[in-house]
Amino acid sequence: MPSPRTCRKCDKPLLPDLPWCPECYEPVRQFAARAPLHHGDFVGSPIATRGHIPHWSRWEKSATTFGPTGRVVATVIMVSTLLPAISYGNIVFVLTFQVAAAVVLNAIWAKGWVVPDEPDLPPLPVDEPPHPPEPLTAAMRAWRIATWTLGLGALLLFAYGLVPAKAAVLALAAIALPWWFFRGFMDR
Repeated sequence: MPSPRTCRKCDKPLLPDLPWCPECYEPVRQFAARAPLHHGDFVGSPIATRGHIPHWSRWEKSATTFGPTGRVVATVIMVSTLLPAISYGNIVFVLTFQVAAAVVLNAIWAKGWVVPDEPDLPPLPVDEPPHPPEPLTAAMRAWRIATWTLGLGALLLFAYGLVPAKAAVLALAAIALPWWFFRGFMDR
């Protein structure tokens, strides 16, 4: 604990370069002894002895992991990418799949710290009430129709157009999509 700003004996202000009080000559103690905070008990994580006991689990849904259905579905989706890669002759994907699968499956099947809900406790209060959706005006509706029409037209032009048209669509998409993302999702 650093030295105090006032003297412990006479409460006069202390100078930073003197190791004693200029009024009563009481020595400034840099590191004073403190009373113990705990009386022989262990300071750490609490140990549950009754009720719903928190535990590690691979088969229960936690705050950071899927439940068993989500884990199995994620595993099936990841493994199902291997069959098209083999059928199309993508040898690089087949060779690197083992490393990627080891990392991804390790994350999918990791143990999660499950804290079961107490059924007899009321739910936690919501901090703020839900906001009603903003009503659509005619201008907003027209803007949505125009952007959807433009987007679908760009998609069709990219799918069936000439190479210069596809390049123009890609260039405009490279500008419009980050703008749309930051405007729509980062401004919330």
